Amino acid sequence: MILFKILQMFLLPSVFVLVLILIGIILVFRKKRGKLGKILIILGILFYYLFSITSVADLIISPLEKQYQPVQKEELNKADKIVLLLGGKESDVLRASEVLRLYNLQLTTYNLQSAIIISGTDPLKPEREEAKEVKEFLAERGIPAENIILEDKSRTTKESAENIKEILDDEPFFLVTSAYHLPRAIETFQKARTNPIPAPADFKIEKNYDILDFFPDAENLRNSDLAFHEYFGILFYRFF
Repeated sequence: MILFKILQMFLLPSVFVLVLILIGIILVFRKKRGKLGKILIILGILFYYLFSITSVADLIISPLEKQYQPVQKEELNKADKIVLLLGGKESDVLRASEVLRLYNLQLTTYNLQSAIIISGTDPLKPEREEAKEVKEFLAERGIPAENIILEDKSRTTKESAENIKEILDDEPFFLVTSAYHLPRAIETFQKARTNPIPAPADFKIEKNYDILDFFPDAENLRNSDLAFHEYFGILFYRFF
């Protein structure tokens, strides 16, 4: 798994663009390969520009984010369980905010207190205890601690699906994760024979553009990386 993650990392735009430029720089200093080196440097700079402007980053990530819409009020009675997939500090806050929205809407609309299952851990930094931090975040905002279950053993989306299967079997639940990650997550959870209801959060696509969106931005490059990560993940889960 870790070997696949390392390989996957080198296929991300932010990494392969850097590798392309570095190879180009090395070749420039070799007489027979100098022209090829210059071409690689130019290509690397061009790719960096494209992957780091808003319109291109949105174009890459939009097929993922447009597959599911946020849960509407009239859908809230479909389940009384919410599964939150962890995804790093920034995403955790945005995903947990969607859990709060769903929980409070269920409470005010149907007088229903859902059970919340927080699933996942960072396989490279398990000492971070992300699940406990998110539980504290939710509890501080009014969700009773006894309503929050920690499933902090899963290192991948596939393991989360398998562990949630053991907890909920085929009981329906709202699956909360970032919109770009939801297509892979839904496919993986359905493959594990669970019954997820998509609940996207943490949307990345910009609604309106201005001139500044055509200047390189690190956030756009990161969004391109996120999209590539998901596409590779979808292919991996389908064939392995």
